[in-house]
Amino acid sequence: MGTCTLSRRAMLALAAGSMLRPVVAATGAAPGYPGRPVRLISSFAAGGTTDILARLVGKQLFPSAGQAVVVENLPGAGGTIGAAAVARAPADGYTLEMGGVSTHAMAGALYKQLPFDPVASFEPVCMLVYATTAIAVPASSPFRSLSDLIAHARANPGRITYGSGGIGSINHLALASLASTVGIDLLHVPYKGGGPAVTSLLQGETQLFAGGSSLLLPHVRAGKLRILAVTEDKRARVLPDVPTVGETVRGFRVVNWYGVLGPRGLAPEIRETLWRELDRVMRLPEVERQLDSMGLEYPGMSSAAFKTALAEDKDRWGRTIRELGILPE
Repeated sequence: MGTCTLSRRAMLALAAGSMLRPVVAATGAAPGYPGRPVRLISSFAAGGTTDILARLVGKQLFPSAGQAVVVENLPGAGGTIGAAAVARAPADGYTLEMGGVSTHAMAGALYKQLPFDPVASFEPVCMLVYATTAIAVPASSPFRSLSDLIAHARANPGRITYGSGGIGSINHLALASLASTVGIDLLHVPYKGGGPAVTSLLQGETQLFAGGSSLLLPHVRAGKLRILAVTEDKRARVLPDVPTVGETVRGFRVVNWYGVLGPRGLAPEIRETLWRELDRVMRLPEVERQLDSMGLEYPGMSSAAFKTALAEDKDRWGRTIRELGILPE
């Protein structure tokens, strides 16, 4: 299958030319915003990376304004239920989405009648993180390496099950892409978020999961899960001894990201205020430490660069999904 999305290195290079640090000048700021609580919708169930990131960021936003950021989970349909709620909300900056590559770069090719356009219906505000995506198995699993897993799957087609945060989620498509690339048959079991999918892995209901290291590392450290590989084009800083999938399957990589988006029509001055505040939060030492421990990396990308990257990822994942033969629902 080869490259499924922009490599992290390419995206960071794009970001490097478009950094907008929150300097003293406040040009474009929205006076009086926010004047009431802000609703931040997490499109997946509690406990997943989207939810963890939303709560980490939400509690740090707008301290001087004295306004709460209320995180609301609206899971289901691969994140599109939550995204739809944001798309139809007033474009006033008081309803935002913690979205990701699955809801905005993949969903357009997976659903026939979405009530929104994954790109055109939104105003990208800030790409918050690249998330290290890891392939994990229970600690009791007989698979000690990705090669072990692939060999067993070839000998036992359709017998290995993997959970995901829903059809079209990054968890689903990462392993569907891997299966297609190496010619194996894995059985997909969708849940309403990455958190429930990891729970199914821990309970032995499924045998495999590909998802954010922020979800997996606590269970790895507790001796309950084992990571076989990461899907990026280089080894993860947080997992330096874990090989990449590309070391076994030449050219394979999947890059995952999360970001904050608002409805289409969001005023430029509100978007700028949001970007400056989010950029400030992502650079806080305590936030940087937490991101690093979870395998998350802030790219420091401008809103304009985020918008360009989103459109490119949508085109690239659309081609990948068609190649996989996944029919839109």
